Amino acid sequence: MKHAALALALWMGAFAGACGSATPPPETAADKDDFDGETLPSEDKATADSESAKPAKAEKSEKTAEAGEGEGEAPAKSTPVQTTKFEADLKKIGINLKKIPELEKLPTAQKKKVMPLLQKALGYDTCEGCHAEGDFKKETRDMKVAREMWRNFVVPLRSESGGTLFCDSCHAGNEHVLNRKDKKALQAFMEEEYQNKLARANKEDMECGTCHGDAMETKIIEKLWNIPK
Repeated sequence: MKHAALALALWMGAFAGACGSATPPPETAADKDDFDGETLPSEDKATADSESAKPAKAEKSEKTAEAGEGEGEAPAKSTPVQTTKFEADLKKIGINLKKIPELEKLPTAQKKKVMPLLQKALGYDTCEGCHAEGDFKKETRDMKVAREMWRNFVVPLRSESGGTLFCDSCHAGNEHVLNRKDKKALQAFMEEEYQNKLARANKEDMECGTCHGDAMETKIIEKLWNIPK
């Protein structure tokens, strides 16, 4: 059994072509600080507002809480992997798509321009899908999960043809991407979509353990990434 992986933890997020290295935009004095929780740069705000999106995840429904991590508000059908719509945006920002850096290692100027793309890819109406209201520097669980999804999926994985994998490749504008009611159907979906349509940047084989570890841990977020509920 190969790659029953990746999206058992894709409740959030949490990202074809490649380009050479590019020089990041120069940082201004303001860029040296993280978001202050008030406004996005005008350029980014325009990008974030350009498409309608689903409501922010500021408050989770009672149904979501009862269903458990990643199972609330499940789609009627699991979302197939697709080509990212943000490749041109990432290139414009200056992201090296041949060797994508970890999210926290991006220069602040680049990171601020990436955030609206994450927001749209996950279908959030506001930045508070991940950030705490009024305090963008406050660490939230969703920020940690998004960081690890970038580290474990966007950085090391690619499409089957070697193209860029970004949040919308799996999320397609929705926070939840998997229907878990039928476990056998879910396994077949993962093998078809994640094993057959994804590849590793280092050219090694895609396996279940690529995301779940050698012991096939299904609670990736809690057990492998050490992020408590």
